[in-house]
Amino acid sequence: MLTNVRYILLTALRDWLFFGLIASVAIAIWVSRVLGSTALVEAQEMALSFGGASSRVIIMIGLIVFVCFHVRQAFDSKEIDVFLSRPIHRNSLVFSYWIGFVFVALLLVLPTGLILAWSGILHTNGFWVWLLSLFLETCIVTALALFASFTLRSATFAVMTSMGFYVLSRMMGFFMLSSESHMMFGQEWLNSILKYTITIVSMIIPRLDFYANSDWLVYGVERYQDITNFILQTVVFVPLLLLASMLDFRRRQF
Repeated sequence: MLTNVRYILLTALRDWLFFGLIASVAIAIWVSRVLGSTALVEAQEMALSFGGASSRVIIMIGLIVFVCFHVRQAFDSKEIDVFLSRPIHRNSLVFSYWIGFVFVALLLVLPTGLILAWSGILHTNGFWVWLLSLFLETCIVTALALFASFTLRSATFAVMTSMGFYVLSRMMGFFMLSSESHMMFGQEWLNSILKYTITIVSMIIPRLDFYANSDWLVYGVERYQDITNFILQTVVFVPLLLLASMLDFRRRQF
């Protein structure tokens, strides 16, 4: 397991993943500070909000691309066959991949927190909760990208699927609020069907809108239920995604 984790880390270093994403995060936060300085009121609050949201998206997109292409390259180069030639269980191999990607994500989240803290911390507790939720979100995203890359034959298709799933999960809160307004359609029965459909969908996919809320950086965490929401989401969906990846990998013939 440690060998695979070390190899994933070396691959990330070779592909300049850390330099590229951290530089992109730094530029995004700097642009946010410039835009925030143009505001007449709450300039620092605006800069923190934009900086946190943009750095979050950059990290998630970078991780999805890295995970999907790394795993597909491992299949194409017969790296998976080399690992399976050793006395290692397939479930352990999948888990080691996820641990390696999570370690890479941690090395991206920590510098992001330092760069964002350099912009100024308005609420200490809110900042640490935001940073924790950002890391837990990377745990779900890496598990999702790992499942897509193990299941789908094309790295590009795996990236597109993961991106689509991520956007849907991020916007689920907006969809639920829109369905509860009963103003989407002119007829009430259509609005009711839409509301029940979105409610069911929100129960079977992770609600990533619970994670890394930019308001926490400015105003702190007003409800501790928000912390419980993203922790429970991680505890439930990460094992499910890993289990699905393991089941798909076990049925493959090599």
